Amino acid sequence: MPLHGPRNWRPLIRHLLPGLVLPGLIYFVVSRDAPTLVALAAASSVPLLDLIARLVRGRSPSLVGLAFVALTGASVGLAFWFHSPLFILVKGAAGSAVLGLAFAVSAAVRRPLTRTLAIHLTSDHHEERRHLAERWRHPRALSVFRTLSLAWGALLLVTAVQQLTMALTISPGMVMAMEPGVHLTAIALGTVASVLYVRRRQRLHPELAMLPVRAR
Repeated sequence: MPLHGPRNWRPLIRHLLPGLVLPGLIYFVVSRDAPTLVALAAASSVPLLDLIARLVRGRSPSLVGLAFVALTGASVGLAFWFHSPLFILVKGAAGSAVLGLAFAVSAAVRRPLTRTLAIHLTSDHHEERRHLAERWRHPRALSVFRTLSLAWGALLLVTAVQQLTMALTISPGMVMAMEPGVHLTAIALGTVASVLYVRRRQRLHPELAMLPVRAR
């Protein structure tokens, strides 16, 4: 099943939307009656809430989700230990940097993360994922996913630098208000560029079947 249609975008939106909206919302609600450090810790609880929601639904936690929970726990613990919100504020930059390196390394070892993520985010059904995995094992498809992994790695590393600059130069409230928009913008630009690239490659090699073909 190609990556298209409202039904196929719902899993992607469901995975991304809480992380983009909830941190800022939680921070501004909690900060009305609590210190900044407590509000930042509460806003950082979104990965843990997502993990709990997955367990309640009977789904096993993802490796990425567990990594973010561990990163969040470490940053919150350090923030309270040293009484500094900076450890929480730079968590986003650290996460982006780690993911950027992971994408780049996955491309270098010919196991592109973009392929794995595309399979898991396109469908929640095991059988559909199996068909996608078989279809996208083709060498040309793997080449496309490797290029995408390198591009996303570079984008995430640039985003990490921008996030670090924000954390060091503006107030915690502004960081919480602006950082989701930074993520959304980076994801939107990366997605548009990825779709345009895949569409061009598929025009040359229709057997890739990664995007829908327009009816003539």
